[in-house]
Amino acid sequence: MLRDVLILILVLAAALGWMAWKSRDSRRWMFVLACLLVAGTYWMAVRWERNRNSKKRSSVQLSEKMPQIGHPGGYVSSDTCQSCHSDQYESWHKSFHRTMTQVASPETVLGDFNHVTLQVDGETFQLEQRGEEYWVEMVDPNWKNDQAKARAGMAGYRLQDPSKAPRVWKRIGMLTGSHHFQAYWVPGLFGNAQFAFPFAWLIPEKRWVPRKDTFIRDPEAPSPNQVWNMNCIQCHVTGGQPGHHPTTKITHSSVGELSIGCESCHGPGETHVAANQDPLHRYLAHFSTKPDKTIVQPKHLSTKQQTQVCGQCHGMKWMIDYTGWTQAGAKYRPGDDLETTAPLIRPARFDEQPWLPEGFKKDHGFLSGAFWADGRIRVTGREYNGLVETACHTKGPMTCLSCHSIHKSKPADQLARGMEGNQACLQCHPKIRENLTAHTHHGANSSGSQCYNCHMPYATYGLLKAVRNHYIDSPDVNTTLTTGRPNACNLCHLDQSLGWSAKHLKTWYGTRVPDLPLEDQITSSAVLMILRGDAGQRGLLAANAGWAPAREVSGDRWLAYFLCGMLDDPYSAVRLMAHRSLRTISGFESVEFDYVAVPAVRAQARAQALQRWKQLGADRTGAAILFRTNGQPDIETIERFLSQRDQRTVDLIE
Repeated sequence: MLRDVLILILVLAAALGWMAWKSRDSRRWMFVLACLLVAGTYWMAVRWERNRNSKKRSSVQLSEKMPQIGHPGGYVSSDTCQSCHSDQYESWHKSFHRTMTQVASPETVLGDFNHVTLQVDGETFQLEQRGEEYWVEMVDPNWKNDQAKARAGMAGYRLQDPSKAPRVWKRIGMLTGSHHFQAYWVPGLFGNAQFAFPFAWLIPEKRWVPRKDTFIRDPEAPSPNQVWNMNCIQCHVTGGQPGHHPTTKITHSSVGELSIGCESCHGPGETHVAANQDPLHRYLAHFSTKPDKTIVQPKHLSTKQQTQVCGQCHGMKWMIDYTGWTQAGAKYRPGDDLETTAPLIRPARFDEQPWLPEGFKKDHGFLSGAFWADGRIRVTGREYNGLVETACHTKGPMTCLSCHSIHKSKPADQLARGMEGNQACLQCHPKIRENLTAHTHHGANSSGSQCYNCHMPYATYGLLKAVRNHYIDSPDVNTTLTTGRPNACNLCHLDQSLGWSAKHLKTWYGTRVPDLPLEDQITSSAVLMILRGDAGQRGLLAANAGWAPAREVSGDRWLAYFLCGMLDDPYSAVRLMAHRSLRTISGFESVEFDYVAVPAVRAQARAQALQRWKQLGADRTGAAILFRTNGQPDIETIERFLSQRDQRTVDLIE
């Protein structure tokens, strides 16, 4: 378009100059004007061509550094499916699976790149948007990666003076996430390795934060130097192949598709597409009741195989042939037995997993960062680890597809139509429908009569929130006592003790009452976890404090006092969740708090929040929640419990 305009101006200028010259009168100034127009047009054309070539060169350079999108192993991409399966394509296209990994563009980037300066770990980053491109000036990620290897004692690498670290401009090529926060990636020098940009864009707050502050991890640890090709490629794309060369250590990764596409669940589609090029084959397929053998339809698989389709990503697995995976990617395809190539890590069954190294089985740091003491998963994104242990799956027909659907659901939670309430459970337990309140001992329309609130409480953590536990069991006070995992009763009744819950469970269901320490008999379980728990427990309680059903039955202004205290938590993620929950309480909606600000600024904001609380006062009192009858907190007891806090380092592995 611009080229056509320039040509038109040039033609008009030439015509104007010729007419002026032929007139040979006072209008010769028109000739001068025409010459200026010609010169200006030529200059604009040169600039336009130079910019066009520069953009083209930049795009080519970026493309060479991106994972190569091709057809490894018969993958054909979701776009190929669209022509025949338009409805399914459209529903998938609205999902967050589709936007898990994307190429950076004005349509996908949510972060602010408008001449922004960011700082973390003593390093400064300059962000710019150049047309449709996103750039960051930073320390060379290859240099940082080499320094990380040097600190780890790897041969061939030596520590260098950080003040002499080379700085480079890097164009953002890819991004991960579009729901809770976005992470960004920059290309390295060798191969097409993608290094993490150490900031993430928080979508609810619409702001940049250090990426390390989007996880519950050691607050003293520096930003991790993550490489997309050796981590995220396993689950955040379709048909990922790391392409890691064992000798040169350089990666040349390829993918079937950058997003989590159709073929992640249905298997490579090349054979299916080829077969359906024949119109007669397509026509006859519409009238056939037999499954199409050229493609995998998860609903036609066995219970175990159905669940493994989701479990290939939503599970904490062990790669039997890790070296092979680093080069050619996962061998599993939908319909295979996942256990043969990437079995689940199941701490409660280590004696049945001889393929796990003995050293790994004793790695308490890793195990405590992923599992509770009884071997149940404690982090989200690993729902298969929970489901595979529950009787609903091991002794019944339950699979992921019993409740979830990619194509017949809303994107936020992928719950299939009609499965938002008790129907998800009543389809297998119809007798409970006949007298729901006799089973739940709660009002029929209350949150206590929602099956999943009792059997799938918010007891796993991830993505800066509490997530429903997919290990489906019944509330048990003894579980909390022995493992530290919160139980459903006390995640809703935040103002009650374990002893209170134990008595009700004994009366209603005959559950054994365990021997409880005195404080667990008389003090709110939630308050004890907030004050004494580890960072993971505190994070769960900080998030659950913002859950409306819990606040409705427990009160919330008394809870605001403890949330104000959590604004000073050593773990930044806990501070963020506490602030989010605090703002759900009436009177605290406008409380401002920057969870990654320097300590002095955070302390001032916390003092202002506490002052707000003093103005409003507590809505409940009692020994269980450590409030005296005069409405003042029992500071002496609170300080005593704080002195008992579990200070062990927590790194939750999401």
